[in-house]
Amino acid sequence: MKKWILPLSILCVFFLIFFVTSERITVYALSSENFNEQIEFVYKDKIFIYNLQPNIKKSNIFELNYEINKYNRFHSKEERKNLLKTMLNLNFSEEVAVNYLFPNINKKIQEIEKNIEKKARDAKLSTNTNSNKVFFIQKEVIGEKLDKSSLYHNIARVYIMDNELKFNIPIHYIEPEVKSSDYEKYTHLRADFSTDISRSSKDRKHNIKNALHSLNMVEIAPNGTFSFNKTVGRRTAQNGYRSAKIIVNNEFVDGLGGGVCQVSTTLYNSALLAGLDILEANKHSKQISYVKYGFDAMVNYGSSDLRFKNNTNEKIIIVTNFTNSRARIRIFGEDLGNVSYKLSNEIVSITEPIVEVKYDNAGTYSDRVKYEDEFFYLKNAYRGMEIKSYREKYIAGKLNKKELLRHDKFKVQNGVKIYGTKKRVEDDYTLENIDNDILTLFHS
Repeated sequence: MKKWILPLSILCVFFLIFFVTSERITVYALSSENFNEQIEFVYKDKIFIYNLQPNIKKSNIFELNYEINKYNRFHSKEERKNLLKTMLNLNFSEEVAVNYLFPNINKKIQEIEKNIEKKARDAKLSTNTNSNKVFFIQKEVIGEKLDKSSLYHNIARVYIMDNELKFNIPIHYIEPEVKSSDYEKYTHLRADFSTDISRSSKDRKHNIKNALHSLNMVEIAPNGTFSFNKTVGRRTAQNGYRSAKIIVNNEFVDGLGGGVCQVSTTLYNSALLAGLDILEANKHSKQISYVKYGFDAMVNYGSSDLRFKNNTNEKIIIVTNFTNSRARIRIFGEDLGNVSYKLSNEIVSITEPIVEVKYDNAGTYSDRVKYEDEFFYLKNAYRGMEIKSYREKYIAGKLNKKELLRHDKFKVQNGVKIYGTKKRVEDDYTLENIDNDILTLFHS
């Protein structure tokens, strides 16, 4: 019974060798004649090439069997197309099917992905408040990523249709979260106003600089309300303020925070020109000289504030600048477009003061005045005034609205002028006379 086993085994080995050899010859034939297939991928000015050139090396019977199983996909092109259709009908993904028919194509696609991928980058906003152009916007970058799903779909579809294997690489664009247009919405200059501080004392300038610093880059949300006192805080020595001239009971006296009212006044005018809604603005007890009459804004922590509302659709940004000669406040926000504002006033009436002249016969003020051609004001005189202040709104250069802001009245304040009583004689040398004598001797 065992006699037939050996002949049968020899026969089986013979057929196996014949089968393997014939398959290998077929594979080599297909490899050398039919399967120099090429896929070209194009992205802008870049071209990526994939070549299908199976290279089956000679091996023993076991390696040859492995290679045949590995490359049994290399049939004729028509058979490969049918194989691709069959795999898709069996619900294999297009990626799996394409990678089966085109070995290592995934590596080429990974190479393409690394070469073309671009990460999305948000727009960035930087500022320089000392520059005329305060805001600098770095534009966003739109990200680019290979759309693998579309690429595999295109390869499968085109191969089945027997068209040229040349593809424009499909890209998935990634939008950044923050765009330059987001910043452009609220970085338009709405108003620019400054006042002269060149004649202010050193301590007064210090206080002005301190208050301006507190206001710089302050943001007010749409429909938000701004308070000068809440933003700047108490004008105390602990907060860095010094003593300088302030107005109390119609007179200039020394007080902590002198000069801060000039900052609030500058901001008030800038807010008016920016078209913002003024909620509170108070006049001084006497006229001040650094701004047009009717456009001052006195502040005193706890009793008098400057408040306004952001009536726009975007946030408002306050930008301040200090120099030794000017206090400047700009307001940025939503573009005003063809709308502009102007400020005007109307002096309704003026009452001139009476100045009473007195002579210091008793020498009461000898420390301040001596000769009859010298004088000082014991009590300053101020004109009485009635003033109306307006904000005018223009659209495309034409007056659209004239808004009465305030109707201020200042009482007249009579003054007292004190003269000295001593007469000058020829031998009363002043310091100037002595200096002139010395210069004459020096040059003679």
